[in-house]
Amino acid sequence: MSRNTILTALVFALTYVGSFYFRIYVVDTPVSGSGGNVLLMAARQAVLWGQLSGAWGLGSLGAGLLALFFGGRGLVLLWSFFTAMALCNYNVDIGAIGFVLGFLRLVRF
Repeated sequence: MSRNTILTALVFALTYVGSFYFRIYVVDTPVSGSGGNVLLMAARQAVLWGQLSGAWGLGSLGAGLLALFFGGRGLVLLWSFFTAMALCNYNVDIGAIGFVLGFLRLVRF
């Protein structure tokens, strides 16, 4: 197992865990529970926008295709980030396809 594979798995795991807890404690809580923190609410709206518009799944699919055909550490890490966000934020249908495409690249990485 190479250092690149370990780094990619680490980025995936940290993004997934961070997104999971952010979704539970910020996105799924009522708006009044934030105490009026503007930056927290802006981040909440960005995550919700990505979730409702399917941007996380499309990002995972696009980054998976780019990583598969062009390779490179940056594209693989981008794929890892978008796939973790897609799988955690209810864009699993397209995010799973992006996961498979990026995983095929990760095997050759």
